Amino acid sequence: MANRPKVITEKTIVQKIFDVASLLFLLASFGYVLVNWSILPEQVPIHFNAVGDPNNWGPSSMLIVLPFIGTVLWIVLSILERYPHVYNYIVKITEANAAFQYRSAVALIHFLKNTIAILFAFLTRECFLIGSGEQEALSTGLMPLFLIPLFGAVVLYIIQSIRWR
Repeated sequence: MANRPKVITEKTIVQKIFDVASLLFLLASFGYVLVNWSILPEQVPIHFNAVGDPNNWGPSSMLIVLPFIGTVLWIVLSILERYPHVYNYIVKITEANAAFQYRSAVALIHFLKNTIAILFAFLTRECFLIGSGEQEALSTGLMPLFLIPLFGAVVLYIIQSIRWR
């Protein structure tokens, strides 16, 4: 790792827009909790089974935890994006492949960071709706909507990384 070249990767305009969008979703989820604080249900779901049914409940104050976790993850992954030379790679990093491998890895971290942030924002609202009795479970398709792209991005990254070693 000490011998790896340090290559600066710049964000594209699309990546910058994705950053702003995910931050807006996180801010909206904080706002949603604050605006609805007085009408929060006493109990909110804090865990779900594989089909999206709540199987553990906690105090309504736990609802603020979701956007907080999303924000902390967003910040940590934003910092990590700046140091691709410290990542673990599945191929040997050389002068010839460093720029491509770093760009690919940073793009993956960027996608994961923003998608997870948006997921936490959506889960905040879902937990409120379930806790208030407006829904019985997570919205149909919510988890596949996020999990398929998340895992798909990782698989595509691995294939691309190996192909362009």
